[in-house]
Amino acid sequence: MRGEAAERFVVVSLRLMAAGFALVGILFVIAPSFFVDGTDDRLWLALAFAYMVVITGLALLAQADVVRYRPLLLVLAAGKAASSLGSLAYLAFEEDSLFLLLNFLVDGFLAVASLWLWSLAGRVERSPAPG
Repeated sequence: MRGEAAERFVVVSLRLMAAGFALVGILFVIAPSFFVDGTDDRLWLALAFAYMVVITGLALLAQADVVRYRPLLLVLAAGKAASSLGSLAYLAFEEDSLFLLLNFLVDGFLAVASLWLWSLAGRVERSPAPG
């Protein structure tokens, strides 16, 4: 498979993956006991580690060319905002926890910082390549 056929296959595959990820994310929110009650803490540590790998990759890729990869900063901000606001929701409706409070504050700061960096990256001017 090459060319346009390969591109179409990749696009459709990524759309299906995105839909699946979104569905599972929604299920995490609307039916948490289904996931939490039947698993142990090691699964959640593995998922947390995977999330840290993804956001590390986003930051490293974005820093390599802040103009080209500027949209990744919005993805980073969205992830940190979801983490921060999720912690806030659990704090407000479920339980008191110093770790939830700290996560709300730290990830909230990182979400705002990512948006600020996205804004700054939009002000970077590149001169045309000589040639």
